[in-house]
Amino acid sequence: MLPDLLPLKPYLRETIWGGRGLATHYNKPLPDDVPIGESWEVSAYEDMESIVASGSLEGQNLRDLAQTHGAELLGQSVCDRYGTEFPMLIKLLDARQDLSIQVHPNDTYARAENLGTYGKMEAWYVLKSDNGRVAYGLKDGIDKHSFESALKENRVGDAIRFFNVREGDVVFVPPGTVHALCENVMIYEVQQSSDLTFRIYDYNRPGTDGKPRELHIDRSLDVLNFGEHTPEPKHWTELPDATPEHTLLAKSEHFQFERFNPTNEIEHTYPAFATLTILNGQANLKGLDETFTAQTGDTFFITANRTVTVSPQNKVEYLISTIP
Repeated sequence: MLPDLLPLKPYLRETIWGGRGLATHYNKPLPDDVPIGESWEVSAYEDMESIVASGSLEGQNLRDLAQTHGAELLGQSVCDRYGTEFPMLIKLLDARQDLSIQVHPNDTYARAENLGTYGKMEAWYVLKSDNGRVAYGLKDGIDKHSFESALKENRVGDAIRFFNVREGDVVFVPPGTVHALCENVMIYEVQQSSDLTFRIYDYNRPGTDGKPRELHIDRSLDVLNFGEHTPEPKHWTELPDATPEHTLLAKSEHFQFERFNPTNEIEHTYPAFATLTILNGQANLKGLDETFTAQTGDTFFITANRTVTVSPQNKVEYLISTIP
């Protein structure tokens, strides 16, 4: 029988825009002298999988577990829709520099162009912001022609909306939305299990190989949603039915994620698998046979249809993501 809870060890990804914040704030064991921008907390993406950190399945990766255990691990509704191909990716991101201005395709485009099974829908929860901002959506009146002109004249920033963000802000990024995480912002990101990114503008900076990173202008123009107004980022306290103890942050056809800040013991049960990441504080997590003391930065996988009890040991904030 599968455990109710699987503590996960992330895949750490080097990026030119990353830093050391994931070690400082979330206790990630970063390699020395390497800029790490992404901690892939829950990943079955090939060669970038997260690994079970302890217990009876220690050392096994999430991709193999999903393919081996199917509905028992993921939930029948997930397997009915996705098979045993794991559909979700959870990351923590640390932007010490601006990320590229970019856009993601939807599933239809990805499959039609033989780029993979999934496009990339995502949502962010802002963890830290030192007077930071995000690029999010096009300015009113920007059409394909005016955007192409901005590209040619090296004034892409004039066509894009930028928003200052603070800790606790939520940003929903459907496919086709131009966006970028900017310097001095850290986020939790839930997304489809895809690494498809079309770069529009990258500040003419070199990649890790010393050469300019590839741009994908034609593909970006193919998938950009021109004329679609994007809402401003919202703080979790502004969302419908928000309470200090629980808030539904975002829900889509591909994922939902929630914020919890309980003062008393609380039980969680989901028909699909779920993931739990501690953002602040400490709690005991108890399944049927095991109890873990979870600290800031820890992430756990919750097996489908299992009940996990969270007992706060002090003030604790955590996020749970699942498939609706």
